[in-house]
Amino acid sequence: AKETALNGAASAPSPTPAPVPGGPPAAAPAPPAPKPAGPPAAFLPAARVGPDSAITLRIAEEDGKRKSWRNKLDLSRTLLEGGEVSSLNELACLQAYLTWVASGQIKCEEDGGHHRPCAHADASRKISALLWQFAARGDAERFIARRIFPSLPSFADQFTCAVPMTRIRDIAHRNDIPQDLKNDIKHNLQNKLHRCADPGDMVTCHNLIEKCRKANCYPESFMREFEIFYKELKEFFNAGGLDEQAQQLAASDSSIRGAVDTFVHLKQSGGNPSGQLHALSDLRALVAPRAEGEQTYLLMDLELEKYSFVLLSQLANELENGQGSGDWWQRLLSILAVALRQSELAGIAPEECAAVAREAAAAAKDTGDASKAPFVFLRLAAAADRALRICFALTQQLEGAYTNVPALGAALKIDCHAVSVFVEAEMRTSILFQVSKFVQLVTQQAKRAANLPLWTAISAGATCGRVMRLSALSEAWTKTLPAEGAIVLCDEAGGDEELPALVRGVVVGRDLPVLSHLALRARQLGAVFGCTSERRLFDGLASGAKDGAAVRLTVDASGDVRMEGVADSELTALSGSDAAAKAKSSGKTKAQVGELSVKETKVMPVIDLADSPQTAGSKAASSGKLESIAKAAGFMAPQGFAVPFGVMTKAVSGKDVDDAVAALQKALDEKSDKLESLALAARAAVEKCKVPKEVVDDLIKGLPEGTDRVAVRSSANSEDLEGVSGAGLHDSVLGVDCKDPAALEKAVLQVWSSMFTLRAVQSRHAAGMPLFKGIAMGVLVQPMVSLEGNVFAFIGFSKHVVDNDAGSVYLEVCIGLGETLASASEPGTPYRLIVQKAAPHAVKIVSLASFSYGLQDAAGGPAMKRVDYSQERLSTDQAFLEKFAREVADVAVKVEQQYGAPMDMEGVVLERGGSREIHLVQARPIVEG
Repeated sequence: AKETALNGAASAPSPTPAPVPGGPPAAAPAPPAPKPAGPPAAFLPAARVGPDSAITLRIAEEDGKRKSWRNKLDLSRTLLEGGEVSSLNELACLQAYLTWVASGQIKCEEDGGHHRPCAHADASRKISALLWQFAARGDAERFIARRIFPSLPSFADQFTCAVPMTRIRDIAHRNDIPQDLKNDIKHNLQNKLHRCADPGDMVTCHNLIEKCRKANCYPESFMREFEIFYKELKEFFNAGGLDEQAQQLAASDSSIRGAVDTFVHLKQSGGNPSGQLHALSDLRALVAPRAEGEQTYLLMDLELEKYSFVLLSQLANELENGQGSGDWWQRLLSILAVALRQSELAGIAPEECAAVAREAAAAAKDTGDASKAPFVFLRLAAAADRALRICFALTQQLEGAYTNVPALGAALKIDCHAVSVFVEAEMRTSILFQVSKFVQLVTQQAKRAANLPLWTAISAGATCGRVMRLSALSEAWTKTLPAEGAIVLCDEAGGDEELPALVRGVVVGRDLPVLSHLALRARQLGAVFGCTSERRLFDGLASGAKDGAAVRLTVDASGDVRMEGVADSELTALSGSDAAAKAKSSGKTKAQVGELSVKETKVMPVIDLADSPQTAGSKAASSGKLESIAKAAGFMAPQGFAVPFGVMTKAVSGKDVDDAVAALQKALDEKSDKLESLALAARAAVEKCKVPKEVVDDLIKGLPEGTDRVAVRSSANSEDLEGVSGAGLHDSVLGVDCKDPAALEKAVLQVWSSMFTLRAVQSRHAAGMPLFKGIAMGVLVQPMVSLEGNVFAFIGFSKHVVDNDAGSVYLEVCIGLGETLASASEPGTPYRLIVQKAAPHAVKIVSLASFSYGLQDAAGGPAMKRVDYSQERLSTDQAFLEKFAREVADVAVKVEQQYGAPMDMEGVVLERGGSREIHLVQARPIVEG
């Protein structure tokens, strides 16, 4: 902004309009709730005009009244203090406003008042304090707040004193310069500064000193004093360059002097960009920790960050050559680590950046060792996937944040091209934009070296339908789907969605576990499904498909996704034959609810229910069978208890329940948009019911001695059925204190009420099951294993369903507990492993894990904990990972043999004291479409 002013922007005229009336400005209407950030159409989207908001109108109206810079700063303070700037969108508007003021695009004029620069400095100090509060809310808030600070004047001690910048008064009254120069300095600079300072004064001073330099006829002492004042004024307006700021700071702080000298020498001598970047990073490490408390260090840190962007851009261009060599990998990963360090020092996703940098550094030393390939490249691909999520998360938030800026620019009569440039620059000049370049290089080369597919096949096959472009897969339930079937292209999927029957194919712009609940249901329904963490691939596929276009989607099991147009006539013919086939088999496709016996009303050990799914559900019965075969099959199973169907059918009753269920049924029949709220109301009605005291007491008495915590799981007669797995539809409550009757009752009620989760309601409706009549929920209560040590959760299929290979076991594994895998709510990739059943049981490592967090056991209940893969043996030791996979696969094969069918199982592996325990918590037959 200051460079723009110094390059010739004219200072504003200084008329004397009527003073701004005193007192606070009129109250503005409350701003609307912030618009959620929508997923990006591309990594860096073009700016788009959003609707006017209260803040846009408020700023434009007040700016017209507040002519002076001091009053414009005071407006910003007022908006922050009064809570009118409270959302990310509003903060972005404030940033744009202050940037345009500082750069002269919004002109400042004298307002007839007399306020020395200390008033501006005081406003700046207050605004800065409020911005730091805003910055603490999240990464995007911090990013935008840091962009605002350079547009504020300095509030250093010399500018907050009662009479600041007295040097210019002494200069204007010297007797060794001509009278006309004295008058020029006094009237156009000194008086103006002390009366009504604004950024135009920087231009005035610059022009005056340039005039004196060119004349080269004034006393040396005068020029020395004028040059000193010029530096002081640049400091007040934060207009000093990087070198100048660094040297000034070093002069007052000897602790950074060595780092400053090294960096400035390399910069001024044209040292190679890598050397400059490392020196810059060393200097920032000394400066950044003091940025929040000291403005001079903050401004220095921001200048260093800007220059690091330039260096990283140069290095990204250099690394386009020589890709794939050992030396190239070393250079790339070294630069990536320093680039991530810049984001960490700025406080943007600092812990996540540090974790990725550690993993990249740990893998870097093996890139030149052929014996470590392709494992090392699998490590790098996983680290790159994690790093890209950091970049996309910030970009997605910023895209939503700046949507109202064009409307603000229009209201303030800012040139529309300048507004577009501002928005695009804010997106493109972040350090994470440069990080994304290096990460994409890592991803491309690592996947090539490891021979990895760029797509993940969730459900292979080919199908036709009409394109529907959605932000989230869950939106499919709120849309009118084409009768010929929909091919949904969406940015996000939570993992627990149900697929409407008319969704024939899905492509998601993020990776999902192949064994997640959503993936299972897609295969059950025969929906073709692919996903990728490679945003450019998804965007490329989506860009060629318009909404409503007739297309054929093909997903190969090998990991390739293609989409091609088809004629409407072909689509109609295909749809007609499909409808005929469905009509022919309609009598077979309606799911049958499991058997239901309500005669048992006492808690029962699940081992006694192994052959009685009608009593407490298939899941409880299967857990009983697991308990009975555990020793012979080489695994451990919890000694569980079940609350039978009969308890629920008596307890869950009454007018409140009946009314809530009736309202929900009506909404289902009418396809009401109130379905979700009514499902919540039905849950609330169930949770007001009571669990019989004797049931809770029997659970507490029956659990094995020493049990402190239990898992309380669903076991409904509408899940684990032939043709319907129902996986993930209902709640499981982990870490329940089994010595606390109230906590145990609450967990049982939560599981009962989860009959009415939106996904469970939609699933039963789609399968042709009743909403409540004939539906019952058993409850499975299992002791939780003490998870001291290393814990790994897994989902295993004793048949590789994507490849339709009965000769191999397919495993997905994550650090921590298994909700990360089952729900797919946590973005990232699991360990994907394929183990051949036949000796020598070869293991194919399809991917290494990249989840940022693992769900870890904790005293107060499970908690998310950041994963450091540089310290995880599954990611650092290939032999260890392969042995792990063979042992889990061996258990999967034995369970399949005991059940006599391909099995879907969930469990945990516990490593402690040098031993390994495999615990299975549930198993069910694999359900395939």
